Amino acid sequence: MIRWLFVVILFFVVMAGAHVLIDEKGYVLVSAGVYTIESTLVSLVFMLCLALAIGAIVLKIGKAIWRVIAGVSKRRSKKRIARQEAAFEQSVWALINGQDESLSYALQKAEFPEKWRDQQCAIQAKAALHAGQKVVAREYLQQLSEPAQSKVSQLWLAAEQEGQALETLAPQAQMKKASPTQLHAYICALLQARDWDTLQSTIMQRHKQLHWSESQWDSFFHDYFSAIAQHTDKDLQALQSALPRGLRALSHAAFVTVCVRAGQLAPVRKELIKLLKKDQVSELAEILQHLEGADIELRKLVQSKLKKQPEQSELLFCLACLANGEGDHSLAAKIFDTLSNEPWQALWQHQAQRAFAKTGQYEKAYLLLSDQHN
Repeated sequence: MIRWLFVVILFFVVMAGAHVLIDEKGYVLVSAGVYTIESTLVSLVFMLCLALAIGAIVLKIGKAIWRVIAGVSKRRSKKRIARQEAAFEQSVWALINGQDESLSYALQKAEFPEKWRDQQCAIQAKAALHAGQKVVAREYLQQLSEPAQSKVSQLWLAAEQEGQALETLAPQAQMKKASPTQLHAYICALLQARDWDTLQSTIMQRHKQLHWSESQWDSFFHDYFSAIAQHTDKDLQALQSALPRGLRALSHAAFVTVCVRAGQLAPVRKELIKLLKKDQVSELAEILQHLEGADIELRKLVQSKLKKQPEQSELLFCLACLANGEGDHSLAAKIFDTLSNEPWQALWQHQAQRAFAKTGQYEKAYLLLSDQHN
């Protein structure tokens, strides 16, 4: 642009200079309708140069003013972005450290950057759930974009929106190449929604894609069998037997524990008797600590073994658990009174508290309850 401007100026200068050299001023006539402009070529070149100079000055002043205005706007924008990023960073650290008050303050202080707006809504939903405000959490979750809603299935579940969680998870989890994370979230949603048939078929067909450790499988089967025993009348033994061989082995410990807690001792009686006969009393005591229900055959075998080892504290504890299960709380309380001289074990507390409470020894039950919470 500047190059062409110099070319035009040079052209007029050459024209004016040529007339000066031949001692002619030159003559210019511009006519537009009723308007005419008459001037010598020298005057026209001078006015044109003057106009260009004034235009250049005005242009520079305009650019300077624009830079000042743009600079102020840019600085304000940078400060706003800095505040947003600081609020985002503070919120993330507060969320990681479980600092609910700091999290709430950071969320109220400033909006997150636009690209993190979904994350802000998700964090606000999580903070609301921590505060027990499930309705508020649902409102924030509904503000998420559609792609983001499928990434917060655990929040939907915590907000008691199993249907929404399943709606977003099912298409991904049902794909052949679904990731272990997607399948895990889908299974958790099915478990919470108590969709037992879909859950069972999913586990049987897709268990190899989960890549869970033994402890993860044990935790899942414990929750699975506990929920079924609590909310249905299904046969736990039939469900466990229907599992593939590999899963039956992984579910065995959870199956035994849940059956004992649910008072369904018949399916696991042989297993418990086997532990007793092999002198694996510690393992038996661990299983019986939350016993609900009675088993006369097992009790007789424990009593028979106690005749040979009358001071065996873990055998005494097993007998106390079985007595509690049969409603013979007086016997259980007497056993726990004798065990008070032994080094007290944490697994004894639940059954001892139950025995003392049922026999009116509330002070002892209260002391055990206090120790358990401490």
